[in-house]
Amino acid sequence: MIRAALLLAAALVTTPAAAEWVGAGEVPLDGSERAWMVRATVNGVVNGLFLLDTGASVCVLSPGTAQRLALPPSGGEMQLQTANGTVRAPLVRLRTVDIGGSKARDVQAVVHPALGPPLDGIIGLSFLNHFSYAVDPRRRVLKLN
Repeated sequence: MIRAALLLAAALVTTPAAAEWVGAGEVPLDGSERAWMVRATVNGVVNGLFLLDTGASVCVLSPGTAQRLALPPSGGEMQLQTANGTVRAPLVRLRTVDIGGSKARDVQAVVHPALGPPLDGIIGLSFLNHFSYAVDPRRRVLKLN
């Protein structure tokens, strides 16, 4: 009985934080069907322009964005498949990522120098999987539920 309670407690502690739902659930998109971009706020302090990439496993920050956030590296690395081959990038944890009032906590990301202005990063599945999501290209919106 005690062992089962400890396993349940451990599972509850290690379960990723749920997304906070606030707002209308639709976020305007910039760009075109070739590349959608969205405005996001990271850790409540950095507002930026992010590429929306439903094929990216994790969110990506440019080194400049990571520096503005004063993010300490978590000590881990992640192997990434890029158009130029396989690379390793340092892992970081973002306290919050907020897009149009839809906020997720404890979001995994990597820092990679392939991004440059005007982009501050990429919004990938480590944020999007906190929600049900859809891109409506005709209305130019990202729906988050």
